[in-house]
Amino acid sequence: HYPLRRQRQMCIRDRSAVAAGGVKVLANGKVEVTLKSNPALKKVGGVVRIDDVKGRSIALVRSSATAYTAVNLLCTHQGGELVQTGNQWQCQVHQATFTLAGKNIVGPATTALKQLPVKATASVVTIG
Repeated sequence: HYPLRRQRQMCIRDRSAVAAGGVKVLANGKVEVTLKSNPALKKVGGVVRIDDVKGRSIALVRSSATAYTAVNLLCTHQGGELVQTGNQWQCQVHQATFTLAGKNIVGPATTALKQLPVKATASVVTIG
């Protein structure tokens, strides 16, 4: 019922990080994400959002067939909250924009998002 262009825009807008399931915060502060519980991570470019990990939000992105990237979802400009818009993160305060992997695209932020160490096995990704 919508013109094709409008439908395409709606699909892009609706594509956002899903809340991660199968998440466990370990005693040492690291975060374990069970891949089986997160089908969005089956494909390259898939992303899940993990909120309220010791007061912060993290994104876990499938960056290649064998690798994952985790980034802190606080804008490097003034610490504003980031939300996913299509294939980017955007700050809700001043609209700084970052790639899903955290590279700075548009200011006022001038530095990339903080990346967190990641270790992956066939079934679990550990962040931290």
